[in-house]
Amino acid sequence: MDSSQSSSDTQSGIDPAKGCLPSCDRSIEGGRLGGPTPPAGYERDVRVRTPAPSSGAPAAPGTSRALHFVKWTLAMVGVLALYLLLQIVVSLIGGTVIVSISFAVDGAGTEVGDALFDNGIQVVMAVSQLIAAAIFGLWWRRVRLGSFAGRRGAVASAGAPVMKTIASLLLVGFAAQFFVSGILGFVELFFPETMAEYAELMEDSAVGVFAIIQVISTVILAPLNEEIVCRGVMLEYAMRAVSPGWDPRHRARRRTVSVRAFWVANVLQALAFGVLHMNIIQGSYAFALGILQGWVFWRTGKLGYAMLLHFALNASSYLVAPLAPMVNVLPTPIVFAVFGGLLAGGIAMFERAWHVSDALPEVEVAEDDEEDGAPADDDAILGDVLPTDDAAARASAVSTGPGKGGSPL
Repeated sequence: MDSSQSSSDTQSGIDPAKGCLPSCDRSIEGGRLGGPTPPAGYERDVRVRTPAPSSGAPAAPGTSRALHFVKWTLAMVGVLALYLLLQIVVSLIGGTVIVSISFAVDGAGTEVGDALFDNGIQVVMAVSQLIAAAIFGLWWRRVRLGSFAGRRGAVASAGAPVMKTIASLLLVGFAAQFFVSGILGFVELFFPETMAEYAELMEDSAVGVFAIIQVISTVILAPLNEEIVCRGVMLEYAMRAVSPGWDPRHRARRRTVSVRAFWVANVLQALAFGVLHMNIIQGSYAFALGILQGWVFWRTGKLGYAMLLHFALNASSYLVAPLAPMVNVLPTPIVFAVFGGLLAGGIAMFERAWHVSDALPEVEVAEDDEEDGAPADDDAILGDVLPTDDAAARASAVSTGPGKGGSPL
């Protein structure tokens, strides 16, 4: 190459050492190959779009699908173990304090000492739930960034009627509680000893102000904690387990999710939710209801709706004993038919209000967001998913979400 040609190349902006425009350095670094400079006068207007990886895409290099699945399933199990460990540690410390106070006040084995211990346990449980809410609430806040739940909130129907949604979830919670109560009554005929143990475990001995604390713990704190842990953190980890192409760089921002992949993940978190209750009777129906609660969360993209359903389930447990005399007047098949019909009707009402696919669609990423190989911007993705003139939808997408009967979850 003679000196005149080299000089011409330098003036035209070509770096002789690299053989391309200086701007192509960044394209190469971002993972794109730099092509030759087109002839003068030749222009083309091409928008480059990076296809979203499918949930069935290969796992990261060197990582098998099975290993990826096991890794994130174990992460989900680890969250469950930490939650249970926290409850055990707080209960041991709180129980030791309560026993010490019982000895100091009236001695062990006395009526006053036993009452103080039984009621003090309610306080310990409430304290344990408050601590869990603080810890796992911060955990969920961090995990939600770039999560599948964040993606889901962007594509969920922003125009769904709020009052209809609330009414349907309250109906589902009430009907499910009485439907489960009927099933438990049927189970008692075949497994009386198991049901006797379960009834003893669920026995409510709190009185006075401690009874109020117990109600708050059951109706408010339990739904708050368990939805954050199970439908929040654990479902997210289960979604990663069934998404082999998930990577920590882009996370779930550009992932597609099939209906089948969601339901596998939903069953995984529901299994963990059942284990969390630590007894076979409660764990069995908690598994079934956990699937329903996971579906409600996924359909809406809002954790608050799953909490509302959980609230309705637990609050209705206090209506089983008062309403039992009236319900038991009816023949058992009619009771099942009535509450089964109410349950199905409530689910159908909710489904009509949130009639969207359980699959996550592909997100088209604009050239500007993928330039230099940079991670896609959340706001840009939401802009691709939602109409640009729908301010309300955009704002919604950016915001975050006793007796023998079925006991509180």
